[in-house]
Order: sequence, then structure tokens, then C-alpha cells
Amino acid sequence: MTTMTATRPRRGAHVADRPAAAGRRATAQRLAAVAVPVVVSAVRRVTPSVVRVTLAGEDLRRATALGADQYFRLLLPQPGQQRPRLPETEEWWPQIQAMPEDERPVVRNYTVRGLRPELGELDVDVVAHGDTGPASRWALRVVPGDEVGVILQDTCYAPPATTTHVLLVADATAVPAAAGILAGLPAEVTATVLVEVPSREDAPELPVRAGVDVRWRAAGDQGSLLADLQALPLPVEGLYAWVAGEASLATTVRRHLVRDRGADKDAVYFCGYWRDQAPVAG
Repeated sequence: MTTMTATRPRRGAHVADRPAAAGRRATAQRLAAVAVPVVVSAVRRVTPSVVRVTLAGEDLRRATALGADQYFRLLLPQPGQQRPRLPETEEWWPQIQAMPEDERPVVRNYTVRGLRPELGELDVDVVAHGDTGPASRWALRVVPGDEVGVILQDTCYAPPATTTHVLLVADATAVPAAAGILAGLPAEVTATVLVEVPSREDAPELPVRAGVDVRWRAAGDQGSLLADLQALPLPVEGLYAWVAGEASLATTVRRHLVRDRGADKDAVYFCGYWRDQAPVAG
């Protein structure tokens, strides 16, 4: 396991300044959850396994950044389509299900890696696993000018005002969200971060500072994220845990925190981003 060195502290909004009511108000102000067309404007390899794609569109100029782990639905075209067929209202899922199978868009969930409404741009990091699924295949072949769709959604990271220590456990698919959370972490809140990436060459881009302990491993390293967590001392009082990645990782880490560490189950957010090489349907 590799530990990242702390650098100059970074400040963000205090946890206490983000009550649940404020989150609901922000949701009401978001870009309506309808599919909008976007065009790929840039593509670059961040690491050997991660492709960063910049999407651009006039509708994104009305988007609002809601929080660290804001997610969206990426709508991809079917083979042979130049652009995906998009649903037309906020009832997008029933509309997609009603489309003929060979016309309905492929839908995958991703974290917003960067949002620039003033430019009408959104960045997304896609973990490319080869020809193992439609999103990975798309990431390996995408070029500027390709057309897709997006549906901007909400956030899930919501630590209570009493939080003094944040635990982040993530695989490569959840690194963008973990990076956003760390970037906005209040100076007085400490954090423990455990991350697994596909290879040693895929070292995660994560902000570090005093009070933040970042440890990462490659998939081929001995042990596991769960074993690493079990070996670490963790405060229970004031703890808020955010766990995301492969579905079994998320559930086993939550079980360990609640059953073995005595963490409050309401202070543990967990989400399975994918399962057995198949993205969790949204």
C-alpha cells in the first residue's frame, strides 16, 4: 500500500454549513433532470486505465454544481447510431424502457469530474477495462465530435454537522468523487482515504493536506481494501464514512464498520457503482 504525502492545507465550506435543507434547495435549483445533447470536445489519458472526456453543450451553461460527488447519467448511442435517441422529459427512464431495444440509449452513471457552466463543459473520467462493456468500449474509441447525452443528477455525500473525521473507501470508479470530497473538506475535519486502482501506473489524483491520510493500492497488490481498513485505527465518535465502488466492496465495508467498529449505520453511505464487470443499473 502506498501513502501519499500531505501538502499545504486546503479549506472548504464547513460541514455545518451544509444542512439537509440546503441540499434540497440546491436540488430544486439544478438543471432539470432531462436528457440534453452534448458533443465530445476533448479526450485525454489521465492514467493508463483512465480516460478523461470533456463534454460540451449549450444546455450545460445552465448547470449548477451541487456538491463533491455529483453524478449524472451518460447516454451512449447504440452501434450504428451517430447519436443516441434521447428521452424528452423528466420521466426519462420509462421513456427509455418504451423504446425499441435497438434504439434505446445505453445508460451509465458517472461522477462529474469537473463542471464549467461558464464554458458549457463537463469532464468525466471513465475507467477503461477493454471491450468488457459499452462504456469502456466507448472510452477507448471516443474522439472529439462524437455525440452523446447527459442527465445531470444530485449528490450523495452528506456528512452531519457533528462530523469530525471522514472515511473514504473507493475503487478506481469512485476516485473522481473522492477527489471532490477531499478538495472541499473543512480544515478542521480529518480524513482517512483508502483507494484501489487497476495498476501501480494508475496512481490516483487526490488532494492531500495535513490531517488527511491517503493510502492507495493496486489491484494486484497483496491483501485488499477491506483488510487494510480492518488494520487501521478509526475514531467512531464523529465518524462519517463514504464507501463506493464495486458492489461487494461497498457492502462488506459497511458491514465491517457497523458490526465490527460500532459505527452508526446512518453515518455510513455506501453505493455499488458496478458488479461483476456489469455497471449497476440506474
